[in-house]
Amino acid sequence: MICVFTGGDAPSPESTECFFSEKRKGQGGGFFPFKSIAADSGLETFEEYQAKLEIFSIKSILGDWDSIKSKEKLSEYPKEIIENHIVDKDFTDTELALEKAHSMKAFSDEEIVLIGAGGGKRIDHLIAVFDLFSTRLRPDTWITGEQFLHFLGKGMRAEISNLAANDTVSVLRTSESRTGGKIESKGLKWESSLFRMEGVPSISNRMSEDAVRNRIELKSVEGDFVIALPNSAKISIFPFD
Repeated sequence: MICVFTGGDAPSPESTECFFSEKRKGQGGGFFPFKSIAADSGLETFEEYQAKLEIFSIKSILGDWDSIKSKEKLSEYPKEIIENHIVDKDFTDTELALEKAHSMKAFSDEEIVLIGAGGGKRIDHLIAVFDLFSTRLRPDTWITGEQFLHFLGKGMRAEISNLAANDTVSVLRTSESRTGGKIESKGLKWESSLFRMEGVPSISNRMSEDAVRNRIELKSVEGDFVIALPNSAKISIFPFD
């Protein structure tokens, strides 16, 4: 897994421990630090997470340094992993970091997790980051201040657990299209047969009282979707036949 740390709202490192613990279990018993990239003030986010969790290894630091509190912090890291970019450029620091993350993938299904870039102070930035789910730069998971957003591509199935009765589950279309696609669900209060045909298919849905083993299943039969969950939820995504 490759972690991309950015500025903007991110949850406390402690609230992500469950997520990263599950990912570590998937490494086959051994533990290797998660390869990490910091974009501008994302270096501060990285340092906060590393101080608490100690499971990351910084491989690249890049940016135009318009948001980092002090550029002197860069002197603490090897020069060869630092990339300087101009402020006036065609791509954001987040996009450049995701581009690098994709180039660093050791195998095709290695996951990319984006941490930060949340909050409403710059709604234009928030929308631009969500739009990345429609591009080749998309992350598999986007960890924001209060929610985790998970990409669910065509032919993939998600199993969701560890939800409280009032936790919300939202199913979003990518910005690529307002209509189309087909998703099947089990375990929701309002199942996929009731999803909207245009715009956001399902917002603030909940787990059904009759959900088997308190588990929700979502299958993307046609099209790509994004699932928004509280950061306490557990999710596994894999292909279905």
